[in-house]
Parts: sequence; structure tokens; C-alpha cells
Amino acid sequence: MKPSIKAVVFSAIVFPGAGYFIVNKTARGSAAIAITIGCLIFIMVDVFHRANIIAEKIVYGEIAYDIAVIREQILLTPGNLSQEVISNISIVIGIIWIISIVDGYFIGRRIESEV
Repeated sequence: MKPSIKAVVFSAIVFPGAGYFIVNKTARGSAAIAITIGCLIFIMVDVFHRANIIAEKIVYGEIAYDIAVIREQILLTPGNLSQEVISNISIVIGIIWIISIVDGYFIGRRIESEV
């Protein structure tokens, strides 16, 4: 498989920035992966915070153990981050993902043309 295609597949399917390691751009790959993981950590901390609040409400009997009620609470429970911040973090992840796919492809094409 050509390095350009392999880089695209790795960045698109495995993890954003993974394709950089195929084309020997480890610094770019490490940066993309670190930023993506950092963004995911922020989101997961917020999700964990909301889940704890809802779980405590269920345990103390404040809300019913019903999927419709729990779903409503997921939407209503405030987290550490606002919805705008979570949306912006998601956009950053998407941008990094697209950049790593496209950049990995062009770096791979450059390597293929040099050989």
C-alpha cells in the first residue's frame, strides 16, 4: 500500500494524527494526538461530572430510575463546561482530524514522488 493511502487510512480510522507516523513525521503526529487526547479528556471530565450528579440523584431517590427521566436529566444537568465550549472542543478535534488526513496524504505523495 502506498504511504499516502496508508497515512490517510491510519489518520481517518485509527486516530487523528496516526498517519503522520507512517510518513515519519513523529513530531506532527505526537502533537495531533496530544491535542486530541487533551480535548477528549476535557470532554470526559465533564461527562463524568454530570454522570456523578445524576447517579447521586438516582441513589437518593430524587429522580426515578427511568430511561426517559435520566435522558432528560442528561440534557438538563449543568457540567463544568458550557455547551459552547464542548462544541468548540469538538470542532477542534474535527479540524485536527481533517488536517491530519489531508496533510498525511500530501506528505505521503511527496515521499512517493521522491522514490
